Amino acid sequence: MSSRTPERDTPTAHGSDRELRADARRNRERVLETAQQLFAKGGLGVSLDEIARRAGVGPGTVHRHFPTKEALYLAVAIDQLEQLVAEAKVLAATGDPTALFTQLSRMMAMGAENVAVKSALVAAEFDLRTAAPDVAANLTGQVADLLERAHTAGVVRHDVTVDDVMALVAGAFAAIRHANAETNRERSAHLAQIILDGLRPR
Repeated sequence: MSSRTPERDTPTAHGSDRELRADARRNRERVLETAQQLFAKGGLGVSLDEIARRAGVGPGTVHRHFPTKEALYLAVAIDQLEQLVAEAKVLAATGDPTALFTQLSRMMAMGAENVAVKSALVAAEFDLRTAAPDVAANLTGQVADLLERAHTAGVVRHDVTVDDVMALVAGAFAAIRHANAETNRERSAHLAQIILDGLRPR
């Protein structure tokens, strides 16, 4: 008979199913946040067991939610997209016509910090637009709304489309990687600003 203590998101005789689901959700969020930080600082070599230790959960919790490293990479990337969608909604509510530039800066900064994850997904032939189409489309839609407001206010070039903007964001990741500036926030922000300046009216 095993004496192993059940992990926190394993069903027990105590507490409601709702409490257990909430606990499991918190564990998952903690693992994602920890993984994102460790990947950004130390690359992708960190093990799932180390992520579990840093997150304060059992290894089984991590493996249950993310059976492979690729599954964790994908979950981290999708979580980042969801964060960006939420931030875009907050910016849209301010009514600031220059909010587009703030949002794009955040997208470029987040992408720069997690370029290793994105590269791993590309290597594994994962496309976020296919793996998480609703989230990707939602983010593009939020950017399109901010772009329309910027167009109306005349703070962005009239010939810029949302496809142009999203392509430039992807291009910024490549530029930052080419400059080996992934871990240099000042350098990556400088490169991002040069790209954003190209969106402003001549």
